Amino acid sequence: MEIESNKVRSVVNEDRFSSLPDELIHQILSCFDTKFAVQTSLLSSRWKPIWKSMPWLDFSSSEFDTLHKFSKFVTHVLSHRNHQVEVASVKLHFHGAASQAFVRKIANYAFFHNVQELTVSCCPKKNHEFPPCFFSSQTLKQLSLRFHLGAPCVTPRTPWDFPALTTLDLFDTLLCGNDRESFDPFSKCVNLTNLVLRRVTVHAKVFDIIAPRVTKLTLIDCRQSRVINVIAPLLENLTVINSLINDMKAPLRLSYLRYSDYKYPHPQWFKNCFHSLNEVSVSLSIYKKNNPYEETAALETINMLQELRSARCLTLNMDIVECISSFPDLISHHPSPFNNLISLTVNSNLRHRLDAHKLKMTTEARNFLLESSPSATFIMDLPEPPPTKAMKAKEAREKKRAKLLAYIESDMKELQASVEKENMLFVERKQALESRKAAFKNLFAELKLLTKSKMMQSEPERYQIKDVTARLRTQIRACSEELKDLVDQANEGSLAIFRQKERIKLYLEDLPKLQRAKLEERYSRHLEEAETLFVSLDSTCQDVYPYLIKIMDEHAEDNSENFSTLQDASSHKLPPASQPTISSAAIVSF
Repeated sequence: MEIESNKVRSVVNEDRFSSLPDELIHQILSCFDTKFAVQTSLLSSRWKPIWKSMPWLDFSSSEFDTLHKFSKFVTHVLSHRNHQVEVASVKLHFHGAASQAFVRKIANYAFFHNVQELTVSCCPKKNHEFPPCFFSSQTLKQLSLRFHLGAPCVTPRTPWDFPALTTLDLFDTLLCGNDRESFDPFSKCVNLTNLVLRRVTVHAKVFDIIAPRVTKLTLIDCRQSRVINVIAPLLENLTVINSLINDMKAPLRLSYLRYSDYKYPHPQWFKNCFHSLNEVSVSLSIYKKNNPYEETAALETINMLQELRSARCLTLNMDIVECISSFPDLISHHPSPFNNLISLTVNSNLRHRLDAHKLKMTTEARNFLLESSPSATFIMDLPEPPPTKAMKAKEAREKKRAKLLAYIESDMKELQASVEKENMLFVERKQALESRKAAFKNLFAELKLLTKSKMMQSEPERYQIKDVTARLRTQIRACSEELKDLVDQANEGSLAIFRQKERIKLYLEDLPKLQRAKLEERYSRHLEEAETLFVSLDSTCQDVYPYLIKIMDEHAEDNSENFSTLQDASSHKLPPASQPTISSAAIVSF
């Protein structure tokens, strides 16, 4: 048995993690930043070289107290890393300017070791330029530049040299064109397939996006450029949100389009752009509060929709439908352009409006959109109308009523439990009270006899009687305490039942008459049982006081000296039987 337990102990204490191959440990450590990976070298000699051969680097200045300490850490990692191992991915998050030395060190090291993925996130205090070395690599395939705090990064004035780049994601970036006529920063990114530009500004009169292999293009909040021209012959997926495109040479294969603009609602570049659209979502901001739709806006909207005629799944916001519905005569002269439509969705979520529930589509607008595709699925996704004051008041009443019903149900359960408990204790407690009352009477009678005989005895015998009298007084006091405890218990049960019953009555009074009557009928038996038990408990306790006072009155003349305390207690005013509280202070304490 001892040998087996030692085997179990050795298995439990075995370091299975360290026995994993380096490649698997690298995969696990890739979930953490490089600082953590370096710290694992303290675990054992097995772990000491692990981090040096990791192909993934993740640097974050937020893990250090100062940028100086962060820079020293970067230098340490890059100088002690295994230089024979290529770098697959680098993530860099830092505060301050991109001109800092550690930025160049990381970029040069990564590009020299054939990095394929580079993600940079920066929080600068003001506009700053990235070092030129950041924009030239023969191996880089994915690049993401993100800048925060409203201070964009300034990139070089020359085209970026990334011949292997396939994915580019820019956020809050200033593409510097030196205010020249046109600027095409991606002309050397010949293998680019996925381009995402968000809040990108170009200092040039014309921003050319010439991307011969791009299949997916996303433009979000790119308004600062005066003119954006897009040439993408392989484009399949296009998203344009709040970005002004002047010219678009879209290919025949474009199948997905999402367009949304709240400032310039009618895009002119739609003309002759789309020939085989599969899924289209368009949201325009045409509505102006307290102003009717203009006929020119309706005509432009109709023309725009005609350019989307090849769409199979079409989603429109309510402004578009409402605008064309406002001019039924105008739209009735235009045939339905959608011959291939499978589904049409009108979605109010594409633009928030408080009156979205009021949208109504005229027959003419419906015919324009669906007449050429009668079997298409039509979905009008509109919100419920906001509640009126009367509806809110009704809802408040219903909530209050539901709370009252819940309170009544809960209190009735408590009341039934209290009644069951007190019914079980009632007989036992009543017998105990009768027993204590009888004992109290006998003790007083015995004390009376001793007091009378004391006057006729000799001095030694009087001392003996005095001792016996003291013991009787102690017994009377103990009996009095027992009576007090029994009355207190009955009082507690009686008071609990009374309070629960009264609380239920108050809840019932707040209900409508009809509902109150139904509940009173439903719970009538339980309430009657509670009332009967309460009266019985109250009566049982109240009977104790007259009995004790009677005993004290019978012996008061013979024991005026000994029972002054009892007379003081008997002067306490007894509570009426109808009251829920019974004071145990009236019980004699001798």
